[in-house]
Amino acid sequence: MDHTFQPFGTIVPYEGQQTRALKYNSSGTHFICATSAPRAKLYTRMGRMAGECKSGDMYVMDMRRTNGHVSGLTCVDWDPRSDSRFVTAAGDSTLRFWDMERMVQEQVVVAKTKTRGKVAVTACVFNKSGSMVVSAQCGGISVWPSKGPFVRPVQHVDDTHTPMSDVCVALVPASEHLFVSRGDATVKLWDMRNLKTEVAVAERLPGSESSVAFSPDGKALVVGLGSQNATPNAEATVAVLDSTTLNEHRRISLQEPGDVLSIVWHSTLNQIACGLSTGSIAITYDPSQSTRGAMLGITKRSRQYVANTSTGPIITPHALPLFREDRPVSTKRRHDKDRNDPVRSHKPSMPVRGHGRGGVVGVNETQHIMKSIMKDTMRDEDPREALLRYAKVAENDPKFITPLYKETQGKPVFSEEVDEPETKRRK
Repeated sequence: MDHTFQPFGTIVPYEGQQTRALKYNSSGTHFICATSAPRAKLYTRMGRMAGECKSGDMYVMDMRRTNGHVSGLTCVDWDPRSDSRFVTAAGDSTLRFWDMERMVQEQVVVAKTKTRGKVAVTACVFNKSGSMVVSAQCGGISVWPSKGPFVRPVQHVDDTHTPMSDVCVALVPASEHLFVSRGDATVKLWDMRNLKTEVAVAERLPGSESSVAFSPDGKALVVGLGSQNATPNAEATVAVLDSTTLNEHRRISLQEPGDVLSIVWHSTLNQIACGLSTGSIAITYDPSQSTRGAMLGITKRSRQYVANTSTGPIITPHALPLFREDRPVSTKRRHDKDRNDPVRSHKPSMPVRGHGRGGVVGVNETQHIMKSIMKDTMRDEDPREALLRYAKVAENDPKFITPLYKETQGKPVFSEEVDEPETKRRK
């Protein structure tokens, strides 16, 4: 990548479907892509498709009885204990655990609320040890054991945010039980061991569809901001909060129009990538603390192609007859070279096998065998001599029209020739 920041490859999981989530496993060998289609796709790090999840039967009422999602995906996350296990969430109110090696469904979790029944699951994330899974649905939050049983959640709370709002969750890197939820212009800090009350709350952060990201050390929280109405912001902005108290430290302008929809803080590169509603990506970095990533593209210039401005022919010295050395060629090598040349050796054209091509009639082995068995000499005979051979036989023993009517036919009478008058001749 150079300073133009053009991609070297493009992947389209499903034509016309929006990409909702994309996440690499802990080893970085594969990543899973979740779109608005019900089937997630698995890719290698170079972008080659390695597998695809199955879709379920939409006519089955019990979601536990079908082997896949029946509505669009919303989120995806990898199990930190295994590079081959991941979980997907969808609008059919289910969480499904998958095995990457076989691409089959292992377990199903059906999320429900006390008042609304089945609701769409908008977010899911494993905790640091992989023993718990936090899901968000219809303004509520549930905590599930990753290995089951899935009859009811370990912890559940309703109306953490405005009902029917898209809630996203993120785990605090330095903690086993703390996580934050984002929705209805607020950010809340929770302890999954007790969801009755939130630990801290930050308000006046518009943009319910944007996500959150923690710093590599877990001390700072970055929140993407959006507009409160349908009109996008004139300038995209992110807010930096304290991860323990959710106090706002500062707001950073990205100097690009639009709303921030997704945000990622890379732990190794120490850079923040923000996906905007305009379709562009804004990356912020620190020249003294960030490494590689976007800094490689800034310092690398594109290749300069210099056009050839020289005119006239270019002659190398050894191409001239004065400097050319004629190497003696042996007679045998010259003879072999002439034999390989069909023009010099006057090689006849080979017979066409099978159907004829280019005006040449094709031949085959069956044709030669039949010619040797059945010889037809009629084309070599004179037709006049062949007819005269039967003239005397026909005269002595006639067999056609005249002998058939010999006994019943009278003597034929022909008209005599009469000259026409001169007057008729003139007419």
